Amino acid sequence: MPMYCTVLRDGRNQIIKAENVVLGDILQITYGERIAADVRFFESHDLEVNNVALTGHSVSVLIDPEFTHQNKWAGRNVGFACSHVTKGHGRGIVIACGDKSEVGVMASLNMETRSRSRSRKHIQQITYYTHIICILMFFILVCTISLEGLTLQMLIEFNVSLTITLSPIYLPILMYFGLWRTRATLLEKGCYVRNMEAASTLGLTTVLFSSLIGTMTMRSWRVSDIFVNGALESVQHRHQFSENEPFWQLIRASVLCNRAIFSPGQKGVPRMEQTLDGSDYDRALFLFGMRVFTDILDFRSQYETVASKAYDPLTHLQLSVHRTLNDEYLLIIRGFWSVVLSYSSTCFINNNEVELDAIERRIVSNVGLKLKLAGRHTYAFGSKILQPDEQMMALISEDFDCNNKRKYEQFMSAYCNSLCFLGLIATYDPPSHNVRQGVDRCRSAGIKLVLITRADLSFSRAIARAVGVIGQNSETVEDVAMRLGIPESQVNCSMITAAAIDMKNWHKKLHHQRWYARQLLLAHADLVFAAIGVQQRYMLVDLCQQMGAIVTAIGTSVHDSSAIRRANVGVSARAASQTSQSCADITLLDSNFVTLVDAIEESRLLFENMKKALVYTLSPSMASLLIHLSFILLMIPFRLFLIVSLILNFLVGLLPALSLFYEPPEENLMEHKPKIYEDFLFNRRIIIVAFIHVGLIEACAVFTSYFVYMAHNGFLPRTLIGLSVEWYDYSVNDLVDSYGQEWTSGARRLLEIKTLTVVVITFIIMQCINLILAKTGRANLFTHGFGNMRLNIAVIYMICFGFFLTVLDYPTYLRISPVDYYPVFCYILAIGITEYIFRISSSLCVEEFPWQLV
Repeated sequence: MPMYCTVLRDGRNQIIKAENVVLGDILQITYGERIAADVRFFESHDLEVNNVALTGHSVSVLIDPEFTHQNKWAGRNVGFACSHVTKGHGRGIVIACGDKSEVGVMASLNMETRSRSRSRKHIQQITYYTHIICILMFFILVCTISLEGLTLQMLIEFNVSLTITLSPIYLPILMYFGLWRTRATLLEKGCYVRNMEAASTLGLTTVLFSSLIGTMTMRSWRVSDIFVNGALESVQHRHQFSENEPFWQLIRASVLCNRAIFSPGQKGVPRMEQTLDGSDYDRALFLFGMRVFTDILDFRSQYETVASKAYDPLTHLQLSVHRTLNDEYLLIIRGFWSVVLSYSSTCFINNNEVELDAIERRIVSNVGLKLKLAGRHTYAFGSKILQPDEQMMALISEDFDCNNKRKYEQFMSAYCNSLCFLGLIATYDPPSHNVRQGVDRCRSAGIKLVLITRADLSFSRAIARAVGVIGQNSETVEDVAMRLGIPESQVNCSMITAAAIDMKNWHKKLHHQRWYARQLLLAHADLVFAAIGVQQRYMLVDLCQQMGAIVTAIGTSVHDSSAIRRANVGVSARAASQTSQSCADITLLDSNFVTLVDAIEESRLLFENMKKALVYTLSPSMASLLIHLSFILLMIPFRLFLIVSLILNFLVGLLPALSLFYEPPEENLMEHKPKIYEDFLFNRRIIIVAFIHVGLIEACAVFTSYFVYMAHNGFLPRTLIGLSVEWYDYSVNDLVDSYGQEWTSGARRLLEIKTLTVVVITFIIMQCINLILAKTGRANLFTHGFGNMRLNIAVIYMICFGFFLTVLDYPTYLRISPVDYYPVFCYILAIGITEYIFRISSSLCVEEFPWQLV
């Protein structure tokens, strides 16, 4: 349905379609409407909007035209398109509409065409190969259809059987099963694959863009350091704390000036295991308070909240007023240390309340800056006992969060002064388990890791160093300048080994930011982009793809959706917004970066096992091709019936090959570089190994068994050449063999079926040997082991299949009959041993000379 809105245009109100809104229109907004464009409000009457469509968080924002900010996301005077008005009404001027609005930018970026996946490239390779086979078969059909001495039915069956031999009809099944198997394995490891094609592309990743909070870290904030009584102590050494009056007052303030509460519906759950609602910092303080106070809810009930104001990112301050059991009024503020210090006049030193002089202020500022550079979220607390009077009671009669800005300002100017500075509490988000090992594995695998985050520069740089993205021996320009005590502009570029970039002001240099970002990506191995925007995320991903990289992007918020959509493989965390999850190909169920690293290794294993399965299934093709060529060119009465070709392709070729997808890796796959330029199903090595090395040996075994069995029945090899015309002439009932015996047409037909059974059993024996040898490409077979039970079962299945072919009677249309001469298989075993020796020698040569083809 079309959406309408009311605008003030040409001096009168008009109701128009939302798509017809233009810049400069005065948009009138009221409760229940959806904003049609990005609007800068100049009039607001208790107006609240919900930006859940853009942020993924359903939180109402109070609009205040006077609260301006350089960043329109931080200001309170801007409403965004697709936001919903939950309360009040107001007016504003349109500053962006259509594709230029925030939601329009996200939508347009998400609509961009994605690059082809690895599986689609492989399918295209198969398509090209199939086209070549079709053209080739057309010419073969034209050349063979006019041959004399052979019936039309026999020639048609010959062409169909040859087409099945040359066409990779089993490849789609192999690809699908490999992707399905990898998808199931990744699900067991906590990685849900929504797009099966991504399971294959993931192993080619060369650049990995990762978000910071919740992916590299546990998103489980906890108190790390406390500055109280003039000293900074770590919470890990809490036994060193003397729980004196200053410490008790600081923890009391952190619990009371706190909006964290227990989530509903947790009856019977132990108190320390219950989940909390609230901001990350509030939950961390609340959990620490539970360690100090036996019953934290009972403690809170002793301090009734009379008035409060939530944390304001513009003023960096949070305030609450509490009434004690003694009818006293306690004022508590929380915020940046510089802000709290401006309202404070005293502090605690050695358990004594003393005047807060310039030296103490400098000490607090230095401690706060130190904690900030260490990647801690740090806030200061101050308190004061208020003396109630009529003015104060009137000001706190209503909550400050309502539209009572004037009362709040009056209260702050009249009563929020001469506070006692209680101290600082720092929280941190610990790195995920084994995240450093995951980062090291990415580096050893040749994957460039880039962090992108909306957090500020100093915090991002500290967390990046904590998780190992910036190595211990790496230095940014800030680190070098601090170490040498010189300005950043004088730092030599050769001394910089890592870069942490503040993207906040990059919107001012759009004309060359792509070039600058390209230089950074090429110059530094360790990169962090902080305070990044939506278009900048997309730009970095697109830039890497233009340079030939295969990009995987991890995101959690709505702002990451464009980068996730653009990347070759998009990944979202389980706790991510619904928009990010819908754009992603893969979802990390545990939101752990290490899980994605394991998924990359599993994807690489898929490609390695796919190559093994291809070599195994393509190996009989050479022998089958030579059989058809000998039948049509040398006129030897040796052909594969259509039903036999299908049995060889599916029962002997495809089914056992599926077991190779369960083969464990031969070596650590995360110690090799991505094989971008070798990403072909039919590469040179596979063709040479399958068709020449293994294929010729298998063809030798097949022809040996054929000639030996035919010689056993009276037809020596020299008499078989050119015998097809007479052999298939069913009017000839006195065909003489090498020993003078006469053969009728029925006897010849029965001999052909028995010979074909010997050939099929030969294929089975050679493929059974080939299946065992295909387990490894470079590693020693016995060192690698035989732990793949599915492959062991496949070997037993092939042995039983070959045994049943030799002893059971089958219908005539299967062209299979019991064998009565078993010594013929002794020759096959000898050739099988030869193949084993050749494959072992080939593996040793590849290990010793990796650039060779064998």
